[in-house]
Amino acid sequence: MTPDEPEIAHPIARPTDWSAEELLDLITRSVGATLAAVDRNLRMIYVNEEYARWFDSTPERLVGKTLVDLYGEHDCARFMPFVERVLRGERVQYQRLLRTPYGFDEWRTICLTPWPARNGVIDGFITTALDVHELQVTMDALRTANQRLSSHMENSPLAVLEMDQDLRLLHCSQRAVQLMGWLPVAHLEGQSLVDLLGHTSDEGLHQALQRLQAGQEAQNRAETSFVRGDGLEVHCEWFNSALTDTEGRVTSIMALVEDVSAKIQIARQQQYLANHDSLTGLYNRAAFHHRLEQSLARARRSAGAVALLFIDLDGFKRVNDLEGHSAGDEVLRIVAQRLSSMVRAGDTIARLGGDEFLVMLDREVTRDVTDGIGQRIIHALHEPMWVDGRALHIGASIGVAMHPPLEGEIDALMNRADQAMYSAKRAGKGRLHYAQPAALQ
Repeated sequence: MTPDEPEIAHPIARPTDWSAEELLDLITRSVGATLAAVDRNLRMIYVNEEYARWFDSTPERLVGKTLVDLYGEHDCARFMPFVERVLRGERVQYQRLLRTPYGFDEWRTICLTPWPARNGVIDGFITTALDVHELQVTMDALRTANQRLSSHMENSPLAVLEMDQDLRLLHCSQRAVQLMGWLPVAHLEGQSLVDLLGHTSDEGLHQALQRLQAGQEAQNRAETSFVRGDGLEVHCEWFNSALTDTEGRVTSIMALVEDVSAKIQIARQQQYLANHDSLTGLYNRAAFHHRLEQSLARARRSAGAVALLFIDLDGFKRVNDLEGHSAGDEVLRIVAQRLSSMVRAGDTIARLGGDEFLVMLDREVTRDVTDGIGQRIIHALHEPMWVDGRALHIGASIGVAMHPPLEGEIDALMNRADQAMYSAKRAGKGRLHYAQPAALQ
């Protein structure tokens, strides 16, 4: 064509220019799936080239053959239940692993669609098969991964909770059910975590979860403590994380919950042992010093008063020597019990060691109060103590140091109380003696 020659436009075929047969041939060849029409007698009345290729044949050779001719009786028996359903008018879809013409297995989605019924009878059906191998392999891999993850979640020593963005449970491990004391798992999905926690809820946990919901944090932790319905005190540490979509919206929240009750209990025991006498359960010297220091500081700030009663047992060495250390230990435990019953709630009692005890009064401290408590202690410890069926007798001498008028320093106050106690012993034992200011001595 020369530059001067006009360009000739080629006509474009329009759909209206195609015959019905040409359109059918175009569609069935280009659909990318096997397609066949089968009548009620299970005879092929139409197949496309893709379908025929699976049988290494042509459409013309397959038309007129039955499903049994093509697949054999054994293979037909596997899919006949689906054929029976479609011949009753139901559209059926299922997946099947098929051997391809190239010799390898491939997943296909089979769709059976009934022909419109005439006189109430289905004349036959259309069958199509679409390649879904990659999708099926991916789904199988995902299913395997989910099963593996679920197994890990169920076998984890941590309780696992998965929730949607509104904190409704999507999944709950059996460990979580046991830890929280909830009903069986089947009744939990879809329920609100806040409602399930109920009285066991903790404001710190709620705030942590709300920060995740709002997108303020991607992960955080919280601690909770509650008493279950069975009366067991449970301490938990929550490790929470949020999953977001591509636009940053929170789609789900996961919580891994560790039962730290045993750790808390051990810490409490260690704290108790560090502050209490192992024999009597009273405060030890270090814990008593700390409480006395706090009380003296408050008294100095608020013009209050503190009274220190230094108690030494009379006759305890004789009991220990004659009856043995086991009996002596039991006497010390009885002394601790009687001291606890003689003082007021909130007063502090300690065992310094051996047969020496301390009582601190730091509220409503008057001479009358101190006298009353001191005399009750003397009388209580003078009563016989029964050990292994035998009545053992001891007594007590008490020295009292009060701030004010004495200076409010720990060592000075304890030394003055100790000296007053020895004054009580020298005066005849079984009595109470007050430490006097230096000017009055």
